[in-house]
Amino acid sequence: MIQINDCRAIVNNKDLEFMPNTFRYTEGLGEQQMSAVSSGGGSSEQLYSEDVSTHISKVMLDVPVTVDTVKKVRAMKKNKNRNVIQAVAKNDEGEVLKTFTRAALLGDYEVAFGSDTVITLEFSSDPAV
Repeated sequence: MIQINDCRAIVNNKDLEFMPNTFRYTEGLGEQQMSAVSSGGGSSEQLYSEDVSTHISKVMLDVPVTVDTVKKVRAMKKNKNRNVIQAVAKNDEGEVLKTFTRAALLGDYEVAFGSDTVITLEFSSDPAV
């Protein structure tokens, strides 16, 4: 096995530069619950259910604070939930490609000025495909 450590982020068909080791995501498979229900005679069975309201992916990454990235982040925020994010990661064993549609920056992002500062982005989107 070879650890995947090189990822490319493409937002709205353009590469987005980000800080190493900061790209992460959730699949958007949501939360499930399990409870016991009585089946009579002192016995019980499992009841499994899915909370479809939690079927939302998250994409998180840190980008450097440059004039260009500040402009890109502002444009993504103003684009509301019309952003499309693709993550491509590969090594000698193959490739992982995830696409996140209808991605939106829901929270207000913070820009700090300094030699090693970043903008932390967290998108919410449809479940990853």
